[in-house]
Amino acid sequence: MNFVCENLIQIVETNYSIILPTTENWYLQRVDIAICFDLHNQYNVCTYINNLSNCRYPRRNFKFYQSESIYVSGTSTTLKIYNKLVEFKKHDISKFRNTNFNIENYINQIKGFVRFECEIKKKTLKKIYNLKNIPITKITYDKLKDIWKEEFMKLLNFVNDDLKIINDRNEVYNILNKIYSPVKARNLYNFYMNIIFDGIQNTKNKVSKSVYYRNIKMLKELNINLSQKIDIDMIDNRLDFNPFEYKEVV
Repeated sequence: MNFVCENLIQIVETNYSIILPTTENWYLQRVDIAICFDLHNQYNVCTYINNLSNCRYPRRNFKFYQSESIYVSGTSTTLKIYNKLVEFKKHDISKFRNTNFNIENYINQIKGFVRFECEIKKKTLKKIYNLKNIPITKITYDKLKDIWKEEFMKLLNFVNDDLKIINDRNEVYNILNKIYSPVKARNLYNFYMNIIFDGIQNTKNKVSKSVYYRNIKMLKELNINLSQKIDIDMIDNRLDFNPFEYKEVV
């Protein structure tokens, strides 16, 4: 963070012939951390975003735009998952008209990119660093990425030790029957199928609070992916994609 700001100061000073305060006198009000992943084609990006339509973050305003984005606003952080190509065409492409920027080449490059962006607000930064004003010299990328990971894990219903997630419903069925009694396995599998067809919130409304949280806990402990909701006519159309282990685009 310090390195980025030092370069920004140098660029502004050079272009405007002014002297700015050193980084020790700069304070952070808000910071966005965004990580991009290559899902190889637009079909995969649209499918993944649409499969997340029923995700929820408690006490947050959740907005879903088909094949385009998910927007979850809050007072501490705001989360966005979006189709990079669609976002570029909608908001940025006009800025590069009549310039030397190779728009066609860039569009070909970002086809299949999905972007996870976490806007971290001052309220959260003050809590983490226990400071009223947060000097940028204290901010590290690793700490920001930890916040990014924690926030998206809440949204996608992941647990902190996920290394491999289970997407395939047959694999879910087999692992539940391997661990639990036939009756318990069947009940958990039916609960899981309700989630991927109807979504987390609708499933939660159908059962008691104790049953809901107990079942969610057991499924999460087995690394079963609960984030992607699917349509009944596209039952096997789920992507084997874990943003917390997948290689990011640099």
